[in-house]
Amino acid sequence: ARQSPTGAAVPGEIQRRVEAYLRHYYAWGPQFTIKVSPPKPSPIPDVYEVPVQIEFKGQSDAATVFVSHDGKYMIRGALTDLFNDPFAAARAKLDLSDRPHVGPAKACVNVVEFADFECPHCKEANEVLTQLEPKYPDVRFTFMAFPLAQIHPWAFNAALAARCAYKQNPADYAKYRDEIFAQQDQITADNASDKLLNLATQAGLNASTLTACMADPATHKEIEADENLGKSIEVTSTPTLFVNGRPMVGGTEQLLEQFIGYEQEECKAHAGAPAHK
Repeated sequence: ARQSPTGAAVPGEIQRRVEAYLRHYYAWGPQFTIKVSPPKPSPIPDVYEVPVQIEFKGQSDAATVFVSHDGKYMIRGALTDLFNDPFAAARAKLDLSDRPHVGPAKACVNVVEFADFECPHCKEANEVLTQLEPKYPDVRFTFMAFPLAQIHPWAFNAALAARCAYKQNPADYAKYRDEIFAQQDQITADNASDKLLNLATQAGLNASTLTACMADPATHKEIEADENLGKSIEVTSTPTLFVNGRPMVGGTEQLLEQFIGYEQEECKAHAGAPAHK
C-alpha cells in the first residue's frame, strides 16, 4: 500500500486493499456491493478500525475489520477487551419491564428470546423452552417480539395477539403462546385473524378485549419497541436468545442448559444479585 510521509498507509489505499482482499477471500463478484468506510482510530495503538457494509439482492450486512497503520495486515473478527464483560452491553439494554414472561419477575438468571410466531425454528425453540420453564422455576423466561414481516405476513398480528393476551391475563399467556406455535402450520395470512381469536377463546381469554387491544396503536408501538431493542443488540434472525446477555442464535437444549447452569453458578458466587432491571 502507498504510504504517507508518516509511514502510515494512505486511507484511500487501505479502503481499496480491504475491498479487494474481501472480494477475493469470499468470492464476492460484481453482483455484491461493498462499501468500505474510511479508516478511523481503534482502541489498539497503530491499528485502524474499518467499517464494511455488504449488499446482495436486497440483503445487507455490516462488519468491522482492523488494519495496521502501514496497511499491511488486516484482522477479521471482533475486538475483545479482556478487562470487560463481553455481555454487559447487551444485558444493560435488555429492559424486561412489562414484557411477557414465565417465572419470577425478579430473577438472577434471565433467558430472553427474540422470536417470530411464523418462524419454524422458533416453533422448535418454543418446544425446548416449554420443557425448561418448569425445570428452572427460579429463572425468568421473557418473550420479545421480532416478527420478520417482510417474509412472514401474519407474524406481526400474532405478536400483537400474544402481547394482548399477556396484558389481559398473564397467567394464560404461556398457554396461548404455545397454542399459536402448535397451530403454526394451520395458520395462513387469510385465516390468521380468525385463528388467533379462536385460540384466544380456547385459552380462556376474552376475544373482544383482545381485538380492541390489537387495534390499539400503543400495542403496535410495544411490538416495534421489541424490534428496535433487538436490532440495537444485533439480532438479525430468529430465534435469538440471550442468557444474562450471552447470545445464542438457534442453539440446542443442551447448550441452553449449559448457559443457564453457568449463570446460576455465577449468581451464587455473587450473592444472587439480579442481572436485569
